[in-house]
Amino acid sequence: MTYSDLKKLSIDELRELNSKVVEVIKIKRSEIAFDVKNELYVGANVSVNHPKLSGKQLKVTKINRTKAVVEVLNGFGSYNVPLSMISVNG
Repeated sequence: MTYSDLKKLSIDELRELNSKVVEVIKIKRSEIAFDVKNELYVGANVSVNHPKLSGKQLKVTKINRTKAVVEVLNGFGSYNVPLSMISVNG
């Protein structure tokens, strides 16, 4: 769908399209989080897809329902990170 196609739609149609897109995004994020949660364990070395934590080695200290607590190895601080942003390092 191109920009010109979107301009032809009414506001109600755009709102409906937006709600469907948001619903699909939420479903995909929860699927990714479920897959990561199955691989994740306390003590796992992970990386996080976020500029603030890029290039840092992290270790999982706690796994919650939708987020995990990770701490920086060889550094200070711990972060509460959504599961969909975590990738487990082999």
